[in-house]
Amino acid sequence: MKNIAIVFLILISFAFKAQVTPSYETFNLKNGLKVYLLQYGNIPAINVKLVLNTGKVNETPGQQNYSDMVSNAILMGNAKYDAETQTNKAFALGTSLSASSSNDNTTVEMNILSKDLDAGMDLMSAAVLTPTFPKDKIDLLISRNIDFNSPTKMDIAELSSVFSNYSIFGLSNPLGRYFYKTQIQKITPVIIKEYYDFNFTPKNANLIICGSFDVAAIKPIIEKYYGSWKSEFGGANGVSLESPSIKKREIGFVNRTGATQCALQWNKIAPAVTDKDQLAFSLANSVFNDVLFKEIREKGGKTYSIGSSQRSSKYSNLFSIACSVRSAELVNTIELFDKTLANFNTTLIDEAKFKETVYKRIIAIKKMESPDEVSNFYNPLVYNFEKRKNIITDLNTLTVEDLNKVIKKYFTPNVYKLVISGDESKVADQLTKINSLQKFTASDIEKDN
Repeated sequence: MKNIAIVFLILISFAFKAQVTPSYETFNLKNGLKVYLLQYGNIPAINVKLVLNTGKVNETPGQQNYSDMVSNAILMGNAKYDAETQTNKAFALGTSLSASSSNDNTTVEMNILSKDLDAGMDLMSAAVLTPTFPKDKIDLLISRNIDFNSPTKMDIAELSSVFSNYSIFGLSNPLGRYFYKTQIQKITPVIIKEYYDFNFTPKNANLIICGSFDVAAIKPIIEKYYGSWKSEFGGANGVSLESPSIKKREIGFVNRTGATQCALQWNKIAPAVTDKDQLAFSLANSVFNDVLFKEIREKGGKTYSIGSSQRSSKYSNLFSIACSVRSAELVNTIELFDKTLANFNTTLIDEAKFKETVYKRIIAIKKMESPDEVSNFYNPLVYNFEKRKNIITDLNTLTVEDLNKVIKKYFTPNVYKLVISGDESKVADQLTKINSLQKFTASDIEKDN
């Protein structure tokens, strides 16, 4: 009883803690680099993100995986520090540099103590502005991609994701394309450098700094390391793509010889993160996750884990439900999912569950402390700052009817694209029970369009 009382007091303390709200300032350097400053808190740490407006959406046919290759390659050494020296200096500063690409952008990031920001910016800017693209390291990266990410060798969950994208977008859309051996083997350091030169420009970049710092002191540091950044390519990237549409139940299968299980990924349309439905949808999806786990994991015993996650980007607003199951339980799992989804769509959330879900979300927001959490939450490239800082007020004005409306709208039964990956020889009899099943092969994606 005493332990329960202590937990209750902790929850109450979080409930009365104010939402972390940083001060917000934005400005441009003369070269066009846009800077966002999110200053807050007493923790002497800073999160720094350089976000380039280049990702999968910018890859033309034949350029599959270029953005990912560049994000890896810029950490392979530069004109100022080779890869080993870079790693050692980062370790001495208690930080590390990371770089990754997504559908929409490429991000270079570090978390560092406030007192070490100058040294950290030196390390980070050298990687971003003067990469050398060593041939031996790029050749090794290409070899590893071929060895571990080909459709005949990759993990079944990744395989279902790759072919989900193909199923949803097709090859005419860069989000539906995937690299393949003969295409990726053509990549050279020269090609990577050309792609880098075109996309890594100050006018195509955003610098987001979040944490505890002195604004007057930080501006000269930013100018010191990024003010001289120039490029022969001036403007920001522009691209226009159609948003996907899913209007009925479609199921595809891709064979992965030797797989001991089947991976399943259901894909449905979600609201954009800036849509009026987004807040209610995010809460409804939290409830849906609880229902999925209870019905399919605990009651059904079909999988160790199942979850629904939103995958929003500028031209792709989806949510996906993924799990892996024993091959013998493939069709049973699909049928149980269909039943669970249909019940969720028709069974109203009650007031008690609604209030519990809102309360948990508010607690999660108020618990944020680390600079990277705050930076992600207020990301100015995604959210309107003035609206975002009032999210708790918005949560408190939501009603249970708002949640039930978005459930009716987005969690519709028998409207999804499902892609299954597994060993066809182990599930052949079950596949005959699936109407209008489409079978995918590696050759479907091993071409440009």
